Amino acid sequence: MTARQTIQLRNDLAEIPRLANFVDGYCRPLGASSDDINGLQLALEEVVTNVIVHGFDDGGVHHFTVDLEAIPGPGVIAVVTDDAAAYDPLARAAPDISSSSIEERPIGGLGVHLIRALMKSVAYERRGDRNVLTMEWVAGGPPRS
Repeated sequence: MTARQTIQLRNDLAEIPRLANFVDGYCRPLGASSDDINGLQLALEEVVTNVIVHGFDDGGVHHFTVDLEAIPGPGVIAVVTDDAAAYDPLARAAPDISSSSIEERPIGGLGVHLIRALMKSVAYERRGDRNVLTMEWVAGGPPRS
């Protein structure tokens, strides 16, 4: 089993390719396919982009972490920890994607919908002054009942 690994990122969208390389390098030895790895990368990219774009309004440089830990499946527990303003993305109501055209839908909410669709489970908690988003990913897609 691959040991837990952490990457520290700064609040700069230029960090996204470094995140993608980190995820690929961690998951490839687990035996996950490129398509499976792309799903985890997409979910993490969505979370990290939201932290970078919406999390910090002071214009300063901030750092946050993404931890990956292998689980049987193969799978990964991914934890994003940041010191941005408190924000629970899971508290937002699921978007209605069936009733209106994309042009008529309100902006926002699709990223969380995508993350939930790609992950087996997603949980948020506030620990002190930090947001902690924990996602469980399993190669082959999340088992749905």
